[in-house]
Amino acid sequence: MHLFTTLSLAAVLCTVHGAPFVRSPTLVVQGNALDIDMLPPHTAPGTCPIDTISCQRTDIDPCCSPQNGLLVLAQQWDTRWGPSDQFTVHGLWPDTCQGKQLPGSGCDHTRAYSNITDILSSSNDPDIIRDMNSLWPSNKGDNNWFWSHEWVKHGTCVTTLHPTCYADSYLPYQEVTEYFRSILDLRAKYNVHAALNASGIVPTEPETGRRPKNTYSLDQFKQAIRDAWGVEPNVKCRGRQLQEVWLWFQVRGRDTYYPVEPRGQDTCHRISYQQKST
Repeated sequence: MHLFTTLSLAAVLCTVHGAPFVRSPTLVVQGNALDIDMLPPHTAPGTCPIDTISCQRTDIDPCCSPQNGLLVLAQQWDTRWGPSDQFTVHGLWPDTCQGKQLPGSGCDHTRAYSNITDILSSSNDPDIIRDMNSLWPSNKGDNNWFWSHEWVKHGTCVTTLHPTCYADSYLPYQEVTEYFRSILDLRAKYNVHAALNASGIVPTEPETGRRPKNTYSLDQFKQAIRDAWGVEPNVKCRGRQLQEVWLWFQVRGRDTYYPVEPRGQDTCHRISYQQKST
């Protein structure tokens, strides 16, 4: 989960860009949570500028560029779960442009779905459940709970995926499938296992005890990621045991992610990166 706790909201502003608008609801804040009952009018589909960079302007339609435009892709290494040569997904977490965490209850209570497995199974993506089970497993054994949690807390805060952004072309729940598929695709593009392997960092034989000796340095991990993608990650450990690698992104246009330098903190010094038992 995130380490940030402060809620900071940028104003929701729109521009016409000479394009027709579609009527949609307005964003209101109730207490410490966001309640999307009405959003401002949005630019019609297909008319969004493609070169907008998230967090660089405040006068862009939130359907065209994510209002919460700084995002963390958290990939986890749990030796009990997932393919032996792959990091699995924890989530893609939108933050405010100041790097602050959004409400724990998510951003749209009307789309707080608890049946994500059913939604994905009924989608037009025939492979998504297979891919999710393999690459986005719950370490508690309840995938539907895990996916529903990630959708409610984080997916509902991706403003470009609000149903009103699709206007008349919207199909029920299509934003849910798009959210999860886009993250699986992003994980495949930014394959942490492959990046580490290219720098000679490979999982080691399992060791017992709280202080394994066969370890890598934090600098080795960071340099491997920089060699692959030009930016550093945040690396998270419990003791010496590797838990997660975080990559930070901004967004070009509606949904083209590109990596940026990290805003978080590392929790590793020496890193035990052990082989999976799966």
